[in-house]
Amino acid sequence: MLAVFDLDGTLLDSDSTALWLWERVRRSWTRTAAALLVAPVAVPMVLIPRTRRAGASILLWIATAGLSEAALRAACAAFADRVQAGALPLRWRELGLAALDAHLEAGDRVVIVTAAPAMLAQALVTPLGRPIVVLGTSLKRQAGGWVADVHCRNQRKCQALAEAGHGARWAYAYTDSLDDLPLLRGADRPVIVKGGPAAQRRLTRAGLPHGLAAIW
Repeated sequence: MLAVFDLDGTLLDSDSTALWLWERVRRSWTRTAAALLVAPVAVPMVLIPRTRRAGASILLWIATAGLSEAALRAACAAFADRVQAGALPLRWRELGLAALDAHLEAGDRVVIVTAAPAMLAQALVTPLGRPIVVLGTSLKRQAGGWVADVHCRNQRKCQALAEAGHGARWAYAYTDSLDDLPLLRGADRPVIVKGGPAAQRRLTRAGLPHGLAAIW
C-alpha cells in the first residue's frame, strides 16, 4: 500500500521554505534590503493560491541570486544540518514520524509530496535515514538566481505522484491543509492532522465524511 504525506505543518511543525529563505536573506544586507523592498507585493502574492508561485519565486530569486546549482544544494544541506542539530525553530512532529514509521514497518511505500522545493525537502528528509521518496517543487535558473518551475501544490501533487509512477489512488494521505483536498480525495483513508470537531466538520463539508481528523 502507498502512504502519502505532506511535509510542512504535517511532518514538520512549521514552514521549512519560509525559514530557509529567511535564513538566506538575513545574512546579507543586500538581500535583506531587496526582500524588504518587494515584501509589500510578494508576500500578499504568496497568500493567494493563483499568484503563490510568482510571489514565492520573487523571494526565492532574492535568496538565491548568484548561487550555482552546487552552491544551492550545499545551502539546502547546511540548513538541514542546522535543523537536525536543533539550531533552528523547525522540528519534526513526533506523532507524524511515528505514523510514517508505522507504515514503513507494515511494508507500505511512503512518499512525501510537498510544495517546498524538492531539493530542500530531500535535504531535510535524508538525515532521517528512512526509505522515503520525496517529490516537491522543481526549480529553474533564471537571471542568475533560482525560481519555482513546476509548483507542487493542490492538484499538481496528484500529478507529481502519477508522473512518478504511483498511480491515481493511494491508501493513505496525511496533510494539515485542505489546499491538499485533491490529495485527500485520492486516498482511501484521508487524514487531516488538525484534530477536533471543527476539523472533522471541514472534512465532511469537503465531501470526505470517511476522513479522520487526527491530533499531531
